Amino acid sequence: MTAIDIEKARKAAEAAAAKLAEAEAAEATRQAEKAAERVEAQREKDAEFLSQWEVLDAELQEVGSKSAADAIYEGTDPIAAVAHFWVERAKRNAIRSHAQSAYYRLHGQHPDDTFARALPERDMRIADRLEEAIYKAAMRHGADLAEKLQAEWVVE
Repeated sequence: MTAIDIEKARKAAEAAAAKLAEAEAAEATRQAEKAAERVEAQREKDAEFLSQWEVLDAELQEVGSKSAADAIYEGTDPIAAVAHFWVERAKRNAIRSHAQSAYYRLHGQHPDDTFARALPERDMRIADRLEEAIYKAAMRHGADLAEKLQAEWVVE
């Protein structure tokens, strides 16, 4: 290889390096723009979620609020009611955890301890709860019959 060939190769390498640096800079700019768009999109989603998390939590509380006593009274499965309660409770804790995370992402600091606090752990004690539910439902059925007897057999 001659000195001229070496010089040509050097210039070609420098041109290729400059082209590569330009392409890398363009890619870095594109990636930075995408990252900024993702951050902004996340901020919008977090703000939207924070505006409605309490409604979502309340809806799940309503869905899971049917007691085992109500289920027994209505002639439906009390175990399913208890299981449903615990499922909805776990979902509520997931919503509350997500609300705390969204708050942190949006504000850059953790919310105070009262914000979207996780529901406390409770023992399931299904047998105890079922016994209590049966007792409450039985009392309601007894009260219903007492009202019916009063209306039918007592002159007022």
